[in-house]
Amino acid sequence: MKRHVLSLLAALLLMAPMMAHATDGIVMQKGKMVVMKDGQSMPMAKEMMMPNGSKVMKDGTVMMSNGKKMKMTDGMMMDMDGNMMMKDCTMMKDGKMVMIKDGCMMPMDKEMKMPNGTKVLTDGTVMLKDGRQMKMKDGDMVKMDGSVMTMKDGMMMKMGGMK
Repeated sequence: MKRHVLSLLAALLLMAPMMAHATDGIVMQKGKMVVMKDGQSMPMAKEMMMPNGSKVMKDGTVMMSNGKKMKMTDGMMMDMDGNMMMKDCTMMKDGKMVMIKDGCMMPMDKEMKMPNGTKVLTDGTVMLKDGRQMKMKDGDMVKMDGSVMTMKDGMMMKMGGMK
């Protein structure tokens, strides 16, 4: 019995570095704003001022530091620095490609092919079905449907022609 417990403990310790960690941030879930911190989630109790100057309200309204206003929809997420993210996507973050799935961020370790034929490579290259390519910059995202999103003036915008 002791041997089985030790084997299980050893397996868990070996797997721990491979497990994805929940990303700290604010996410809109089922029409409610939720704060995720250290793997715990709780309803957003009051508006929050983010380090980049964005203000997030309990109803999902975000007032960007440049004065622009937006409304978060289900699945949209903001990290604790105030950067907008999507719930399920690939993203260039700090010069590295990551995958975000259900609020968990993990390194992107292999290329991904989206249902529309778009391929996203681990170096940030996006290859469209028609052969066109682009290189992602920090903050750029590719949603799971293959649409490419980029940050412009603090707002997430769909890139024209990149379907």
